[in-house]
Amino acid sequence: MSKDQQITRRDFLNGSLLTLGSMALPPIALGKAIEQLITTDYYPPILTGMRGSHPGSFEIAHQLAWSGQSDWGKVTDTQEEIYDLVVVGAGISGLAAAWFFRQQFGEDARILLLDNHDDFGGHAKRNEFNDNGQLRICYGGSQAMENPSAYSVVTKDLLRDLGLYLERFEEAYDEEFFDRNGLDDMIFFDKPTYGINRLVPYSFEDPQRNAEEAVQQMPLSSEAKKQLLRILTANRETLNNVGWFDRLEYAKTTPYFLYLKDHLNIHSPQVFELLRYIPGGDLGAGADTLSVVEAWALGMPGIEPRAMIPLIGDLVANAFSSDDEPYIYHFPDGNASIARLLVRKMIPGVAPGNTMEDIVLAPFDYSKLDQAHSNVRLRLNSTVINASHAGPVEKARQVSITYINNNRAYRVRTKNCVMACYNTMIPYLVPDLPQGQKQALKKLIKSPLVYTNVLLDNWHAIQKLGVASAYCPGRLHTDVTIDFPITIGGHSAFKSLNESTYLTMTYVPVSSTYGLPPRQQYREGRTRLLTMSFEDFETEVKAHLGAMLGPGGFDPEKNIKAITVNRWSHGYAYSVGNPYSLYDRETNEEKLPHIIGRQPFGRITIANSDAGANAYMDESIDQAWRAVKELFA
Repeated sequence: MSKDQQITRRDFLNGSLLTLGSMALPPIALGKAIEQLITTDYYPPILTGMRGSHPGSFEIAHQLAWSGQSDWGKVTDTQEEIYDLVVVGAGISGLAAAWFFRQQFGEDARILLLDNHDDFGGHAKRNEFNDNGQLRICYGGSQAMENPSAYSVVTKDLLRDLGLYLERFEEAYDEEFFDRNGLDDMIFFDKPTYGINRLVPYSFEDPQRNAEEAVQQMPLSSEAKKQLLRILTANRETLNNVGWFDRLEYAKTTPYFLYLKDHLNIHSPQVFELLRYIPGGDLGAGADTLSVVEAWALGMPGIEPRAMIPLIGDLVANAFSSDDEPYIYHFPDGNASIARLLVRKMIPGVAPGNTMEDIVLAPFDYSKLDQAHSNVRLRLNSTVINASHAGPVEKARQVSITYINNNRAYRVRTKNCVMACYNTMIPYLVPDLPQGQKQALKKLIKSPLVYTNVLLDNWHAIQKLGVASAYCPGRLHTDVTIDFPITIGGHSAFKSLNESTYLTMTYVPVSSTYGLPPRQQYREGRTRLLTMSFEDFETEVKAHLGAMLGPGGFDPEKNIKAITVNRWSHGYAYSVGNPYSLYDRETNEEKLPHIIGRQPFGRITIANSDAGANAYMDESIDQAWRAVKELFA
């Protein structure tokens, strides 16, 4: 992600403009066995190696969904555990659901949150490393609050109730850091792919800036350079052979790569391969799956809004490219601090403090997450396998929840249940759902994504080479970004060149087959991720950074202090707007898969960002609010 990237088009991607017309893995050392009882020594954020969807978090779910396992041994029925609410999933949406339920029902409400991971927060993952007494914190998933002025009143109120004030980030984020240190966006061409290791200063986010100079430095064929430059300097005339009133429909339904071939005469495989990985984590698939209008919305080069929508194109472009809201609303651990604020508010004694600043370094006592005297309890390493009404759905007054913890099955009862987990799993957890609802939920396939955090003992090579971020089309990790320069709550951003810092490397496992529909790409990518070991990532990280930063004096064997691989085999929610999905084909909103899938079922309601078909934190919160409201309808 660029140092000055603006997240200003996400509402467009969510469809607003379109309205105009178990597999076993090798054992990985986790530092502490996840089967242990949670004690005061239990602290998941410090674990390195394979995190995210870590070993131990998904095997039971796979046995249920893939193998159809139904016998989990004797179930311990905890008759005394009857709750007002059980939330399945303790990510941002699950935590927000518990928060909203307490607001509606009162602080005496008994609530249990169950999560299959060894930490709470879901994709809002916190990575820590103690570097000789200096705590280094980084995000392992959900990284920032994008475009917060557009948040709903519900989300804004929740953040305010947590004591979060956005203006504080205007001081915390050092916006002059990159210019002051001579750091810029680059493209890294690697020797195995391009015949030479070369960093070229350039960013596709500003395609016409220094385009000719940058293209001439790229190790591409002369014909590929000509074609790439043609894309980077494209103007409003590119769709002149399409009628004015047909252009928006054309842009919505025509693949971006087909547009480049037909209207810009692009045919070089080198050019298509160079462009393919630009969307990265924003899309979860290759640019070959984008429509023309989506390509523009994601900032892909070669298309101007005036070409798609004559006369009003400039107005539309201005509406979605405003620079009013910079990308600075970011805790050192990303949105994990928001999850921590929620947990600290609901579970007294888990951590000291009461401000957005002190949450950053507040020590969390995980042994206090699940205590019998607490009205809100959070139970980790607990994979739910069944949620069933006690009696006919329309008359039932309770829901029985069965889950696995430490290889043993337990059952609790609740008056209400919010499923705030991956929506594709819900048909297996709630087998009595109507068949049509099950089919809709199974379509909400998340895109796989990996954030690999690499702690370096210094950043001399980064400064010498001038790298703020690098797009790396030939490597496994296609994006490398230096950590955000945030100083808040006692956590200081790196300043001296001798200080350690994080690099975040992003890997999106796109398909080797061009044009493969996103759902198929996601399945293929997820399978690939689940067969990769930590050692596979470690080897690649060292080779990649050694080649890219070596000319600046970097030695991966000496300068890398820690590697944490945040593997999200189920990453971003499946979003509205892809031309290969069912969303664009359907004009009746009530028939969209995420709308059908999230319908309440007796005393069970459904949250998570999946239910909003939108992979953003505020969507998770809004869907939690809707799910809780449905319980009181």
